[in-house]
Amino acid sequence: MQSGETHVELQALHRLGWSVSELAREFGLSRTTVYKELASPGPRRYGPRERPAALSDAQLIYVDRRLTVCPSIRGTDLYVELRAEYGYAGSYPAFQRQLRLLRPAVIRDPEIRFETDPGVQTQVDWAELGPWPLGDQTVELHAMVAILGCSRAPAVRFAIDETRPTSLERLAWCLHDLGGVTREVLTDRDPAFCIGQTADGAAILAPEWVDVAGVLGVVPRACRPYRAKTKGKVERMIREVKESFLAWLSGQPLPLHPTLVDYDAFARRWIEQIVFRRRHRTTERVVGEAWADERGRLRPIPDRIMASLGSPEIVPIPVSEDDRRLRRLGERVEVRDLAEYEQVAR
Repeated sequence: MQSGETHVELQALHRLGWSVSELAREFGLSRTTVYKELASPGPRRYGPRERPAALSDAQLIYVDRRLTVCPSIRGTDLYVELRAEYGYAGSYPAFQRQLRLLRPAVIRDPEIRFETDPGVQTQVDWAELGPWPLGDQTVELHAMVAILGCSRAPAVRFAIDETRPTSLERLAWCLHDLGGVTREVLTDRDPAFCIGQTADGAAILAPEWVDVAGVLGVVPRACRPYRAKTKGKVERMIREVKESFLAWLSGQPLPLHPTLVDYDAFARRWIEQIVFRRRHRTTERVVGEAWADERGRLRPIPDRIMASLGSPEIVPIPVSEDDRRLRRLGERVEVRDLAEYEQVAR
């Protein structure tokens, strides 16, 4: 394809007696290209390229709806949903190029994490998730997030407050969900775990937390002040809970009056379906497979300790065909004349 100016010059010089070879040398073109330009009445243009990985109308509507409901949804999660629910056959890079046109990319500073051996460290922190329905009310929902430092296997338990008793109870159940306890548990300087600091800046742990750690057989550790990235693994998982889990949850049919047990079950399903199947970019291992290897290094928590907490076990929520049907609602959009709405308004 040549510009219109080049096409005009080729035609004019050829009429003045220039040969095809002379034109090819002058403009740096092949003889075949010169022949085609001289035979064409106007500048040649390439036809539209085929786009086998382009999104269909139904897929575009679904992506637009998901971005409207949750603008921060991760592209990898949206890609998995499209493949599972709408049969999208394109590659993830092809989908990502189209997603950038619908949502500008957000550039974040990279985080540096320190790697630990299997069974050495668990990082724990609270995540504030904002208002969500609970029973017949709307409450500020909090999530206790724990993650194994080696395999990156997470556990999530929900609560409506971050008091010390609730924190210790939720933490114990997170460790139970992970399959046992590691050598140490790293937290921040949340009042639930720390009550102050010494003159040299060392954390003073809450007596209740020290007692629970002694019963569980773990070494409690606290981050240095203003060093949140010391526990960067759990900080990253908290971001995934806010960006990935909440987006995934917004696409699930919730019970009419959801309970904390329901949210725990949804989080467990998200971990099993999304997180465990993901290949971690730092460890380059599938999270579920790495967790299966690390579980052998964890010390199990005695049943008597878990029974004393009084918190129920997670009850899995089955996925019914009605759930899949509800997800497909709205994939067809009918454009109607404005006069019809005016008639209804009368």
